[in-house]
Amino acid sequence: MSVGNPSTRRHLFAAFGGRCGYCLTADADHLDHLVPRAAGGTNSRFNLIPACTPCGTSKGALSVAEWVSRRATGTPTTGAGAPAPPVYRVPMKPVHHQPIAA
Repeated sequence: MSVGNPSTRRHLFAAFGGRCGYCLTADADHLDHLVPRAAGGTNSRFNLIPACTPCGTSKGALSVAEWVSRRATGTPTTGAGAPAPPVYRVPMKPVHHQPIAA
C-alpha cells in the first residue's frame, strides 16, 4: 500500500476516526509523512498519518520530534523567522558493480 492507494487512505482515515493524527481535534484532509521524504521516509502506510492542513503545513520537512519541540518552545516551524530545517544526509543505495569481462 502506498500514499496513492485509495485503500491505504481509507484505512488510515478510518483508524484515526477522520481526525488529524497530530492534533487529534481537527478533521484530517490529507496524508502526511511521519519521517519526511527529505529524510529518507517512504510512502509506506507505516510512514503515513492523516493530518489537517495547519499541522501538515507547519510540520513541513521536520521530523515529528523536531516539530513538537519547536511548537513547545514557541519557535516558528516554517516561514519567516523559522530556523532552517535540518539537512538530512540520506545514504545512497549501494551500487553493485559488475566485473568487467576480460
